[in-house]
Amino acid sequence: MVGIAALDVRNGRKIELMEERVLGLSLLRASIPVPAAAREGRLRRRTARGAAQLIRAGVRRVLTAPDFPCWPELEAAGLRPVDPAPFCQAIAGPLALAGLRRAGILRTRATVALAGPRVTRPLFAAAELLCPRVRHLVVDVPGEGEELAAWLREEYGTAVLAPEAAAPDIALHFGPGGGEKGGMSLRLYGPAPELAGLCPAPAEGTLPEGLAPLPLLALLWECGRLGPGQIQIFTP
Repeated sequence: MVGIAALDVRNGRKIELMEERVLGLSLLRASIPVPAAAREGRLRRRTARGAAQLIRAGVRRVLTAPDFPCWPELEAAGLRPVDPAPFCQAIAGPLALAGLRRAGILRTRATVALAGPRVTRPLFAAAELLCPRVRHLVVDVPGEGEELAAWLREEYGTAVLAPEAAAPDIALHFGPGGGEKGGMSLRLYGPAPELAGLCPAPAEGTLPEGLAPLPLLALLWECGRLGPGQIQIFTP
């Protein structure tokens, strides 16, 4: 079960657990009362109590506000965040195309780099999507990258360059390594992926306020509530 840990400005000491529907998902919300100007010690103690109640209710992962200050207390109780990296990697190709649009770079003139420690399914899918759409693709994966580049050349007949051959307009990093590429860089791994200001969102409807967008989108994608054709990427 997935829950929500929410710090709500209100008086009282009782932590309220309630089921909440968010874009079709059934979540268990822990409303943790926080009086105005509450001291940090009280805030953390109450968060620890709320986390313990969520654990007893069967919750193991939680969504929070983007600036939630008490993650150490949640993690100490055994709660963990929803990992946004698999979702970000699944939409790597559309993210790259959106980044090129924002930069005003024609796809037929663009060079996109894919970097990571190994060829994963999301990296392979991004290569398949981008190879026929951009001018040059760079595959920067130790060892495995040469094999993937050769397959892409044979399959699509397009130019797949060696990592040192060109500076990409945009680089997609699926894991550590690969070095600095220049141009726009998207880090699609780790607990807080960096998307260079690109903002994924549902194609229909809006996300509720008060919850960090990427973990919520990742959960919707994981649960099948969002498919590839149901995601748009804003380029502010």
